[in-house]
Amino acid sequence: GLALVACLSVVGSSMVASATSELDKSVGADFIVMGRQQRIVPQAEQAMQRTPGLAHVTRYKEVKATLTSPDGKTEDSRITAADPTYAQDVRRTTTEGTLSAAYGKDAMSVGSDYAEQHGLHVGDTMTIAFDGGRTAKLKVAAITDDDTSIDQGARYTNIETVQKYVPADRIPQNVIMFGKAKDGQDKQAYAALKKSLAEYPQYQVRDQTDYKQELKDQVGQLLNMVYGLLALAIIVAVLGVVNTLALSVVERTREIGLMRAIGLSRRQLRRMIRMESVVIALFGALLGLGLGMGWGATAQRLLALEGLNVLDIPWPTIIAVFIGSAFVGLFAALVPAFRAGRMNVLNAIATE
Repeated sequence: GLALVACLSVVGSSMVASATSELDKSVGADFIVMGRQQRIVPQAEQAMQRTPGLAHVTRYKEVKATLTSPDGKTEDSRITAADPTYAQDVRRTTTEGTLSAAYGKDAMSVGSDYAEQHGLHVGDTMTIAFDGGRTAKLKVAAITDDDTSIDQGARYTNIETVQKYVPADRIPQNVIMFGKAKDGQDKQAYAALKKSLAEYPQYQVRDQTDYKQELKDQVGQLLNMVYGLLALAIIVAVLGVVNTLALSVVERTREIGLMRAIGLSRRQLRRMIRMESVVIALFGALLGLGLGMGWGATAQRLLALEGLNVLDIPWPTIIAVFIGSAFVGLFAALVPAFRAGRMNVLNAIATE
């Protein structure tokens, strides 16, 4: 039980650490605004753009389109249309070109996997048939690395490019919006942004701290289920230690009687059994936790390619469980120690 708890605790903690690391590395925006299950209406967009203390606001839309690569193959997909400041808000590494170049006139980016499949390089031209709009010839200005957990495989272009080929009434609303505070005005801008969007409670305003806490809470819900398993493991462990000590007391009845006869007090006998119980519990905890941490570290290594690239061992949890095992041992020894202390010395010595 402890091995399973330790393993899942390590995996859960590594998930939080990996996501936090990826967020710090990839997200440059200070604020993220998004709806729970709906897009951002123009009125909310305008309110955000009027917010004092913001250096810039980035719009982010997804447009349906049919892509035709130079090799003649077509694919129905989506193109992410954003403001050029998106290159600052989300840091995407590129294998060719720069992401900022993808926001130039009649330019776009493609993912590295797509580029490899179709033999694309910077400078090649893609034919894009926008849903509800005209067909455009866009030059590939950047190839983004798909080895990331953020916007994997996305194709980027400037919103102005989409507006050139798609009527305004056919352009979808923003999926998400980003904001960057002016230097030294993070707290003021955050408060002002929340105030600006107070009329739109359907949208969530988060800074990076909020986003990280939400990730921790999501993993925490999973770990709460694990700790439920820990409670069951503790019950099984207590019963196991009680059974072991009870059998030990019965098998050593004559030995206990002899020790009592040569001067061992009831208090000392009970203390001896309690210490024996603690040693058993701590040894089991050490074995289980060590095995579980090994499993967790192995799982992290195996999942590194899936984004779990940071190994984080939750030492406070591990230490708390280890110390708690000592108290479990003390509790488990109560009944066996009490029975041993009440043995009749002569009857115990006479036991065969």
